[in-house]
Amino acid sequence: MIEEVATVTWSGQGLARVEAARNSACAQCSSRSNCSQGVLSQWSRGRTVEIEVLNPANLALSPGQQVLIGLEEGGLMRASLLLYLVPLLMLVAGALVASVLGASEVVQILAAAFMLLAGFVAVRFLTRKTAELSRYQPVLLKIL
Repeated sequence: MIEEVATVTWSGQGLARVEAARNSACAQCSSRSNCSQGVLSQWSRGRTVEIEVLNPANLALSPGQQVLIGLEEGGLMRASLLLYLVPLLMLVAGALVASVLGASEVVQILAAAFMLLAGFVAVRFLTRKTAELSRYQPVLLKIL
């Protein structure tokens, strides 16, 4: 489980809104000074992000409290694959099918773009159910 410390900004029934600092793994990397990603991560240092998390245990929270939130690695991996891989595969499939059918290069590009959009629509359709989305959401683990 990926865990992060956050500060409560709002609390409701079964939900809480928390604010967490944007962290990068670059701070622990020995190559951070030689890497463009390390330079980019320094620009966003000190910024925070506010997200809504599930509070399945209905813990009593008040604004300003420090809490530990977590996200399952499997959920993060599934969400990443779904969001990136499905549209990418559909883009490639669209270009390949148009190529096999002997279409011109412009038609191949248009087919690939159309299938990319269809891939994003498919991902949106697959993630529509609230129960399906709950495994991709961070969860409040405990009050610190």
